[in-house]
Amino acid sequence: MKLFRWFFIALILMLMSSVSQADNSKEYADHIVYINAFPTDSLPPEMTKKYALKRSKNYALVNVSVMEKGTGNPVGAKSQVTGELKNLMGQSRTLEFREIKEGQAIYYIAQIGVQSKETVNFFITIKPDSNKEKYEMKFAKTF
Repeated sequence: MKLFRWFFIALILMLMSSVSQADNSKEYADHIVYINAFPTDSLPPEMTKKYALKRSKNYALVNVSVMEKGTGNPVGAKSQVTGELKNLMGQSRTLEFREIKEGQAIYYIAQIGVQSKETVNFFITIKPDSNKEKYEMKFAKTF
C-alpha cells in the first residue's frame, strides 16, 4: 500500500509540474487528457522495481492519464494509447504503452532511452473506449 502511495504522489507531482510548465493537458467534451514525460531517476527505487522500469537519467517515462468527465469527480477512462517520438535529427521511435490500473485510476506508461540535453517531440493518439473520437496531442521535452 505504501508503494502505491509513492507511485501516485510521484506521478501527480510530476504531472502537475509538467502541466504548469508545458501545458501538457487538454480538455475535450467528455475527457481530460494529461501527458507527461520525465527521467526515471526521480522515481523511488521501489516503484521502478515494481513496474519493471529502468531507473536512470538516461531513461524517461511517458505517462498518459485519461479522465472521463461526468457528474462529480472525473474518473480514469480505459483507452487505447499509441505514440511516436522524433528527435531533432528526425529519428523516430514507436512508444510501447502499457496500462497501469490502481482502483479507479488508469495510467498508460512507456519507457524510452534518452540522451543528456536531447529534445524529443512526442505525438500521442488517445482513443477512449467510451468514445468514437480520437484525441491527438503533441508536445516537446528536453531531457
